Amino acid sequence: MELITDWTEQNQLDYGKEVMSVGHKLNATGLFTDDALAAMLDLHPNHLIDVLAVPNNHEYQEYRDQQLTVDFRGADGKTLIAAAKAGDIWINVREVMNRQPAYKTVLDQLHAELEDKAGKNKDRRNCRGGILISSPTARTPYHSDPTMTHLWHIRGHKRAYVYPMTQVFLPDSAFEAIVLGEMAEDVPYKPEFDDSAIVADLMGGEMISWPHRSPHRVENVSFCVSMVMEFSTQESAFINAGMMTNGILRRRYGRTPSWEHASQIERVFKSMIGRVLRKLGAQNAYKRTDLVKFKLDPSAKGFLKMVATPYQRAF
Repeated sequence: MELITDWTEQNQLDYGKEVMSVGHKLNATGLFTDDALAAMLDLHPNHLIDVLAVPNNHEYQEYRDQQLTVDFRGADGKTLIAAAKAGDIWINVREVMNRQPAYKTVLDQLHAELEDKAGKNKDRRNCRGGILISSPTARTPYHSDPTMTHLWHIRGHKRAYVYPMTQVFLPDSAFEAIVLGEMAEDVPYKPEFDDSAIVADLMGGEMISWPHRSPHRVENVSFCVSMVMEFSTQESAFINAGMMTNGILRRRYGRTPSWEHASQIERVFKSMIGRVLRKLGAQNAYKRTDLVKFKLDPSAKGFLKMVATPYQRAF
C-alpha cells in the first residue's frame, strides 16, 4: 500500500520551499489506534517521552501560553491516553518511528516514497520521527523549528497556522535563542500576526510542511494523533550554525549581527565558526533547565496536579 497520496507536479516544485499539503494513509496501518498507541507507550523509554501541560484551568492562567513538563512516572500507556483525552495535555513520543520496528517500517517507506516523488537523493539527514498525542484543548504555542518539519496528521481535527519567515514574525535574536537552547522553540507572538498566516484545517490524512524556520502554531479542535518527521538538510545545518555564531556575538560581545543582510562570504565564515563552537559545547552556557511543575494524577481534574516545589527533570 502506498502511503502518500494526491502528490502533484506542483508539490514537487514546492517541496521544502513553500507551505504545502498532500494526503496520506498512515491511519490504515493500524499503528495509531488507542490500543496500539498504549502498547507503544508501554514499550518506549521514559526519557524519550515528553508529557507537557498546556493549562486552560483558571488556576494556572500564568502558564496559559507555555508547555510545562509533567512527571508521568507510574502511568501506563492506557492512563496516558486517557489523560490526553481528558486533560490539557500534549504527549510527544520522541524517536518512536526510529526505534520500534513496526513504526520504523512506516518511516522507511515514507522516506522511499518522498525520494521517489520529490526527487532522487533529496537531502534529508538524521531524520527523527515522533508521535504526538494531544488533548482537545491542547495547543502548540507560536514557535520556530531548527529542523525541517513535516506534520503527518492522522486522527482528529487540528488547525495549523503558518506565518511568513521575516524579521517581523521571526527576529534573528529569537531564532538565535532557539539554536543556543535558551528557549525551547517559542517565539514572541502577537494576535495580529494571524492576518498574515496560512491556515490549514487538518481532519486526519494530511501531511503539511513548510520551509525551514517558518514560524507556526497549532490548535486542537478535538483529541488528536499526529506523526512529526524532523530532519536536517545541508541548508538548515548551514543556517543554524551561522545563527549560533551570531547569537554568541549578540549575547557575549554586544554586537547586532544580521543573517538576512550578511554577504555569502560572511555567512560561510560564520557557519564554519558555528560548527566549531557547537563541537566545543559553546551553547551549553545558554541552555535552559527543564523544570517539572505538574504531576500526572488520575484523581485530579484534567489529570494534572501542580507540584509544591518545581524540580529538575531526571527521568
